[in-house]
Amino acid sequence: MNQSTKNGLPGDMIIADGEKLNLRNRYFAAFLAWMIPGAGHYYQRRYLKSGLFFVCILSSFLIGMLVADRKCVYASWDNTERRWQFVLQAGVGLPVLPAAIEGWRGKAPSTQPLFGGFMSAPRSSTDLDDWNFETASGFDLGTLYTMVAGLLNILVIFDAFAGPLPPPVQKPTKKKEEVDKSLGAKGGTTASES
Repeated sequence: MNQSTKNGLPGDMIIADGEKLNLRNRYFAAFLAWMIPGAGHYYQRRYLKSGLFFVCILSSFLIGMLVADRKCVYASWDNTERRWQFVLQAGVGLPVLPAAIEGWRGKAPSTQPLFGGFMSAPRSSTDLDDWNFETASGFDLGTLYTMVAGLLNILVIFDAFAGPLPPPVQKPTKKKEEVDKSLGAKGGTTASES
């Protein structure tokens, strides 16, 4: 248990909307939130947010996979293609694990895909062209949906670690009389003197 204190609260306690909120172990919650969207919030007993994040992020990811005929998520960093989009897709966590394993194994002709080709990189630029042709614009749209799902989960990870952001505090405005007094004290002229 974290014994550090800030503002008189234990290290994993924050004030959110005027109520104390126990984030439990924030590092573990952030790790869980990365592994499975919403799992970190479930661990923190923030069940409504957990369910909302789980459904929204995974449905966005699955819709992207469906639109692209399950071909838009793969890891590749070689001469054929540098798949930078996978970095964003990896924000979803465990659902992209097969792609990470296949990307780590590489595209050597002697290696056979472990998962029957699921989340495997195309073997050549011709295969990639065929995927684009078969899915029409679905390949690009699926890539976009899965990237957005990963980016959204990064925000969820931050929320699991730091808690909800407080609403902005509006600074009180100075009244006209106080402004006139401060200008007069500094030797400035007011609107009535000019």
